[in-house]
Amino acid sequence: MILLQLSSAQGPEECCLAVKKALDRLIKEATRQDVAVTVLETETGRYSDTLRSALISLDGDNAWALSESWCGTIQWICPSPYRPHHGRKELVSGHWAFYR
Repeated sequence: MILLQLSSAQGPEECCLAVKKALDRLIKEATRQDVAVTVLETETGRYSDTLRSALISLDGDNAWALSESWCGTIQWICPSPYRPHHGRKELVSGHWAFYR
C-alpha cells in the first residue's frame, strides 16, 4: 500500500480546486492502470467542488509507478471560477507519497 497526499497548502481557493481536479484525474488514471484507490481522508475547501487536501491509498502492481508519476508540484492552468476578472490562471498543488 502506498499513501499519497494531495495538498493546496496555504494556497487560495483556486488551488483547492486544482486538488479536487487532480484527485478526479488520478482516480481515472488509477482505474485504467488497475490500481485500487481508497480516499482515506479529505479536508474540504470553501466551495463544494474544492479540497484543501486529500489522503489516498493506492494498491496494485502499478501503484508505485502511478504514485511516482503524481509526486511533486502539479500546475493546473485554468481561469478562476471564483474571481472571474483575476489574472491568475496557474493553480498549484503539491503531492507526496509515503511508502510502507
